Amino acid sequence: MILTSFEYKEFGWELNDLAPLKPVNLFVGRNATGKTRSIRAIQDVTSFLQMGQSAHSFETVMKFSSKEDKTWSMEYSFKVNVFKIEKESLIVNGEQLIKRSKTTARYKDVKLSPPPEKLIVQIRRDRNLYPDIERLIQWAEGVTMVTCSDINCALGHSLNPYSFCDLVDSLSEVEKKKVLSQAKKLGYNISDIKTIDAARNCQFVQVKERFVPHLITDMDLSNGMYRTLYLLCFLSFIKQETNLSLLLIDDLGEGLDYSRSVDFGKMIFDDCKEYGLQLIASSNDAFLMDVVDIANWQVLNRKNGKVTAINSENNPDLFRKFRMTGLSNFDFFSSDFIDSYLNEQKK
Repeated sequence: MILTSFEYKEFGWELNDLAPLKPVNLFVGRNATGKTRSIRAIQDVTSFLQMGQSAHSFETVMKFSSKEDKTWSMEYSFKVNVFKIEKESLIVNGEQLIKRSKTTARYKDVKLSPPPEKLIVQIRRDRNLYPDIERLIQWAEGVTMVTCSDINCALGHSLNPYSFCDLVDSLSEVEKKKVLSQAKKLGYNISDIKTIDAARNCQFVQVKERFVPHLITDMDLSNGMYRTLYLLCFLSFIKQETNLSLLLIDDLGEGLDYSRSVDFGKMIFDDCKEYGLQLIASSNDAFLMDVVDIANWQVLNRKNGKVTAINSENNPDLFRKFRMTGLSNFDFFSSDFIDSYLNEQKK
C-alpha cells in the first residue's frame, strides 16, 4: 500500500492535508517552509508506530490506497498527549475497526483496555486475527530515511541509519558491479570499492579510480563523490528488504554539480518507479527541479506555524497555465507565478 495523505500537528506547528501523495514526490519550497520538518514528521510517526521512539505530544492522520486493489482504502489516526494516547481510529473500506477516546477503546464490537501509553495497533499483532493492523505496521516497518546533507565523512552519520562501511560490506559482487556501473554513469570512473581494517575497531572505505595509481580512502573523497557512493550503496542495500514501502530522502542533490545532480535525481526517481517503491524527496536544487515533472511536486507554503501544499491535483488550473508559459520548472518555484495566481484567485 502507499501513503496518499498525511496530516501532522504538534505544539506551534502543523502540516495540513498533504495530499494527494503519489508514487514519487518532490517537496519544494523556500527556506524554512517545512520541507525537512515534513519529511521528518513522517519518519517520526512511523518510528513511533514501530515503538522505536517515544513521543511527547502530537496528532496525525494518514490515508492509504492499494496499488493492486483500487477500491481498497485505509485511514489511520491517533493523538498522543504527554505520552498518553487520547484518540485512535482505524477505518478500512469505510468500516471503523478501532475507535478509542480518553475513556473507551474498542476493536469492532470488542471492548479493550490498552495501556494508556500504547496504541492498539502496537499491542494487537496477529496476522490472522488483525490482518489490517498487521498491514499497517508492516508498512511502517518498511519506511526508511536518509538525509543527504548529513552524509559527510568528517561529520559522521548521526541522522542516517547506516555507516558507509556497513553499506559497502553488505554488497554482493553483483550489487557492487551495479553500484560501480551507476557511479561511472555519473562521471566517477571507479574500478573497485571495499572496506579495510585500519586498526582495532576502526574501518575505512577504500576506492580505486581507474588510471589513478594510488588508492583513496573515504576521508579523502570529495563531498560529492562521497555522498553519491553512499547513496548508491544505500539504495542497493535497502532493496534487500522484502517489506520496503517508502523511501524518504531529505536534501536530494545536496553538494552535487549540475550534471551529477540531474543524472542522479533522474536515476533515483526512475529506479523507485521501476522498483515500485514510493519516494518522497525534498530539494531546493534548481538542476534537480528541472528534471522532475512538476506533476510530482508538492510546493510547500508556510504561514506562521501552518504548512500547506500546492500540487497539480488541488490546483490543476495553476499547473496547466504554467505549462503554457514555456518556462523552466525552477521558474515555477522561484518566480512570483504561484503567488500571483493565488492572489488573483482570492479577488
